[in-house]
Amino acid sequence: MLPFDECPVCAGLIAEKEVTEIITCGKKKAALELSAYVCCTCSERFYSFKSIKHLEKIRAELEG
Repeated sequence: MLPFDECPVCAGLIAEKEVTEIITCGKKKAALELSAYVCCTCSERFYSFKSIKHLEKIRAELEG
């Protein structure tokens, strides 16, 4: 659950969707399928704390 009812960027409606996030580190890339809250108007994405931690872990592995 998000701490807001509408997009803080444009005030649009937000829906939970499955998205693909691509992480690039030099020549290395990783594509991750994640659940995110996405604004139906401006397409801004909002991730849960768990998803952010997962993205950070993958980025660290690509850098290492």
